[in-house]
Amino acid sequence: MSTIELKEKLMEKINGIDDEALLHEIADFIDFDVESDGIYVLSPEEVEAIKDGIDQIERGMAISNEEARKIFDKCLGK
Repeated sequence: MSTIELKEKLMEKINGIDDEALLHEIADFIDFDVESDGIYVLSPEEVEAIKDGIDQIERGMAISNEEARKIFDKCLGK
């Protein structure tokens, strides 16, 4: 597939997307990829998610990676 064909297919796909959040994610990815200066700026949602995760860890609501793998394996019937 040529570069022109790839661009056309991408534009067709993007034009068919109505999900505003997904379009913002695509725009963020393109801006990050094209204009990357090595610094990633977190969105307010990402900052909040990190704060929530730290809070959960501090309250003892975390499990080890090994425990998580055991749970996943059990759910997957392994």
